[in-house]
Amino acid sequence: MARLNAIRAMNNAGLPIDLEIGYKILEEIVKEYGPHYTKHFDKLLERLGLQWNPRVIAAGVVAYRETSQVYLKPFPDTIPTLIKLRDSGYKLGIVAEGRSVKEWQKLIQLGVDHIFHSVLISEDLGTEELSVDQFFEATRRLNVKPEESFYVSSKPNRGILFANKAGLITVRVRKGDSLVEKPRVAEARAKYTVDKLSEIPNILDTLDE
Repeated sequence: MARLNAIRAMNNAGLPIDLEIGYKILEEIVKEYGPHYTKHFDKLLERLGLQWNPRVIAAGVVAYRETSQVYLKPFPDTIPTLIKLRDSGYKLGIVAEGRSVKEWQKLIQLGVDHIFHSVLISEDLGTEELSVDQFFEATRRLNVKPEESFYVSSKPNRGILFANKAGLITVRVRKGDSLVEKPRVAEARAKYTVDKLSEIPNILDTLDE
């Protein structure tokens, strides 16, 4: 939605292209260069054979950020579940890929940045991609063993895959844009699958017993 609104705003600022075609090309650019690339809109103009236009690019950036602020909200059970886990004595951490400032921006916007004991973004380790080593480092920072740690994600072929390789107990939340994604290899299968975060304390209680 943010990308679509960005193209719409760029149109209004003078980008001479059909909305759907522009959106399709932008999606191709994001796929090619990755979501952490910072000049998607510049590449869009370049690919269309147009001159660099700061007004058009700025219009896209503003629309993208405004849309993101509207739509980037936590699920209703997210904050209550995190607080319940923390109050129960669990250490909470985040393992994420991407650029540190951008990921922290999301956490602050979601209103959850203060809840976690540790946040480890891949850029902190000199890369923008997840790795098995990042999970080892995350558990080290929390002073816990991998086999005593839960990793929760909606993405089987990214986070869950690497967490399994690192020996963590994995939980897949069937939500978001990865809802129908299937594991490509056996190691990408989570040990547990839930439909909402509020189910996680029940799993933990079972393990404790």
